[in-house]
Amino acid sequence: MAGKVYLVGGGPGALDLYTLKAMECIQEADCLVYDRLIDPQILTYTKKECECIYVGKAANQHTLPQDQINQLLVEKAQQYQNVVRLKGGDVYVFGRGGEEALILQEKGIDFEVVPGLSSSIAGLCYAGIPITHRGLASGFEVVTAHHKNDTEYEWNYHEFLNDHKTYVFMMGLSELERITKGLLQAGKAPSTPMALISNATLPNQKTCYGQLNTIVDLFKQSDLTSPMLIVMGKTVELHDRLNFFSQGSLSQKRILVTALSNETQSLSRYFKSEGAVVTQLQVGEICLLDFEINFDWENKLIVFTSRNGIRGFFGGLYQKGVDLRQLAFVRFACIGQKCAQELATYGFTSDIVCDQANSEDFNPLLRKEILEKETMLVVCGRGSCAIEALHEEDIYLPVYENKEIDLEISNDTYDAACFSSASAVLRTAKSNIQFKTAVSIGKMTTKAIRSLYPDVQVIEAGTASYEGMIEAVKENKHVL
Repeated sequence: MAGKVYLVGGGPGALDLYTLKAMECIQEADCLVYDRLIDPQILTYTKKECECIYVGKAANQHTLPQDQINQLLVEKAQQYQNVVRLKGGDVYVFGRGGEEALILQEKGIDFEVVPGLSSSIAGLCYAGIPITHRGLASGFEVVTAHHKNDTEYEWNYHEFLNDHKTYVFMMGLSELERITKGLLQAGKAPSTPMALISNATLPNQKTCYGQLNTIVDLFKQSDLTSPMLIVMGKTVELHDRLNFFSQGSLSQKRILVTALSNETQSLSRYFKSEGAVVTQLQVGEICLLDFEINFDWENKLIVFTSRNGIRGFFGGLYQKGVDLRQLAFVRFACIGQKCAQELATYGFTSDIVCDQANSEDFNPLLRKEILEKETMLVVCGRGSCAIEALHEEDIYLPVYENKEIDLEISNDTYDAACFSSASAVLRTAKSNIQFKTAVSIGKMTTKAIRSLYPDVQVIEAGTASYEGMIEAVKENKHVL
């Protein structure tokens, strides 16, 4: 029995503009067939066993012709339960989704269409251009500069003379001169506002604003590349007041954010909101470990060195069917407020909390606060642990592993790199990645940075958390 094909619109480019439905389909896909305009980072959201097939099409260079893509979808539907055909923009806005849907319907294959944000609207928005605006544009028209089999097509340019409309020409980089010439010959006013938008919504978005009679020369002086939108109409004039995207305080700064998962970090979201070009690099993966409970709970101080340790510990107890009421008379110690807050989600209050989330401050606090006859159960990650034993009876219990993975990034240079652990610094140092400034979560991470990158300026968080790192950046933007 054939599976189901989901024709999914991936939006104009930015990962955070994918719909929830689109992400759900991608995460559940057994096979993903994707286009050129899809950010490769989206592949990190698929299942490990998902077959990912690139069928991108650029000008005069098709990985697979459309009829072969259609056949591929039919074949994969016979092989897999869930097949996702991922396209840039919206499936039915010049995405040839209708052709693919018709083939699936003819072959009796179940399909579903998941709409996406079209760059014809969202791309304009990110350039400060509303596609309609009361008093300026009461409607809009979207056309493509390319046609079936790349045959030359001449519009009736008199159709574009309504000055109360916004006109959007998609995929028009190679046709710009022909379009402007045709419009001028048809009688369109030379002073008509125009804009060119390259790589809309992406960190490397670039724009060019001018008029019908100047836009070609401006384009030749620019470094705009495909994909490019051509916009014409009065609403273009609003760009200087509505262009939120390029007005961030860190606009065009290149920032590297290291992480232990592929989930978008709050640091990445912050830098993007400030206009930075952000690369999130996964340097490791947290894997929970099985552990044995070959000790009693009497007179125990359970010491947590990280939130991952708390999750692994209680997750393991749950799997083993341990009654948490056995922990009613133990005490808890947490390194940092964030760790204590994580513990509270499991219904326990930490008796000892180190305000500074580092072992240099935590160790003396434990020596001071531990009770007579109390021994420590140190819940930690596999490998070295910086918490010092106080008794021979103290137990170290590894509940997770910070597993190193291959870095999937090309060597590059950044204005700043962000590190939330010393291990992230060590792993990044194995590449040839360079950066001018490092943002550190705390003392131990800073020590690793200064050891491996002695010439780099360091911004250290006042509190060991992502929020603390963001606050430190806000206070030190002038050095980025």
